[in-house]
Amino acid sequence: MTGWRLLSETAKQKWHLSLEKNFRATSNARNEAMWHEATTFANHLRVVEKELAQWQRDIESSFTNIRTIMLSPLPRVYEEGHNGQAVPSEPEPTMVGGDVQVERLTTAAQQTKKRLDIEVLQPVKQWMVAYRTIGERMKRLEALRLELDSRRRTVADLQGRCERVRANLGTTRARGEVDMEITLRKMQHKEDKMQRTASQFQEMEQTVYNSLFTLIKDTSVLRDYAAAALLIINECFSTAYASFNLEQVQYSTTAPAAAGYPELNKYESSKYETKGLEKYESSKYGNEPAKVMVSHDDQYYDYQAQAY
Repeated sequence: MTGWRLLSETAKQKWHLSLEKNFRATSNARNEAMWHEATTFANHLRVVEKELAQWQRDIESSFTNIRTIMLSPLPRVYEEGHNGQAVPSEPEPTMVGGDVQVERLTTAAQQTKKRLDIEVLQPVKQWMVAYRTIGERMKRLEALRLELDSRRRTVADLQGRCERVRANLGTTRARGEVDMEITLRKMQHKEDKMQRTASQFQEMEQTVYNSLFTLIKDTSVLRDYAAAALLIINECFSTAYASFNLEQVQYSTTAPAAAGYPELNKYESSKYETKGLEKYESSKYGNEPAKVMVSHDDQYYDYQAQAY
C-alpha cells in the first residue's frame, strides 16, 4: 500500500494531477539546494580522483621505461678486424645510464603512489563515501516527504467528508450519526499515522541537513589537497632527477655545444659580465675575421671588422 501511495503522490506533484488547489507540498528546499550543489562538486571531485589515479599510473610506467632505458647498452663503434670480422672499439658495452641510481626511480614512483593514496586520494574517497551515504538518506527523506503529503491529503479528505455528514444530520440524523462516528474514528486513525510520519520526516530532515552542513564545510580543504598533490609530484620528479647525479657526469668535448647543453657550463662564471663573450668567425668582408659580441640572449652583433 505504501508503494502505491508514493507512486500516486509522486504523479500528483510531478504532473500536478491533484484537484486540491490550495494544497502545498511539504518543503525540503534547503536540503535539496545543498544536495544539488554538493552533487556538482562531487562530479568535479570524481574528475580529480580519476586524474590523480592516472598520474600514479603514468609516473610508474614512465619511470619503469626510463629505468629500462638506463640499463640498456649504448651502441659501440666497430672496426674491420684482421680476419674480416667486426671488432668493437670497447670490449664491453657501456650502459646508457652509467652511474644513474636506477633503483631510486623505482622507489620514487612507489613512494609517490603511496603518498598520493594516503595524503590525497584517501581523504577524497572518504568525502565521496559520506556524499553517497547522504544520497541514500536523501532518497529515504524524499519517500517520507511523499508519504507525509499523501497522508495529509487523506486526512483533509476525511475532514471534508465529516463536514458533509454533519451538514446532512438534519435530514437523516440516525444514519448520519453512524457515518459521522465511523468517519471520525477513521480520521483519528489517519491523523495519528500522519503525525508519526511528520515526526519521522522532521527528524530525518534535520539529520540530512546536519550531514550536508558538515559535508559542505569539508569541501573547503580541497584546495589544500590539490596543493599537496602537486607538491608530492614535484618531490617525485626532484628525487628522480637527483638519481642521475649530473654534477659528476663527464661530457664529450668533441660534440658541438648547443644552447642548454652542459658544455656551456664553463661559461657560467662570465655570463653576467657586460662584455659578453668574444667569438671570431668569417665575416662578410672576405677573408677578414669579424669580431662579434655574443650577448646574453645568444644574439650575435657585428660591431667591428678587424684583421688579426
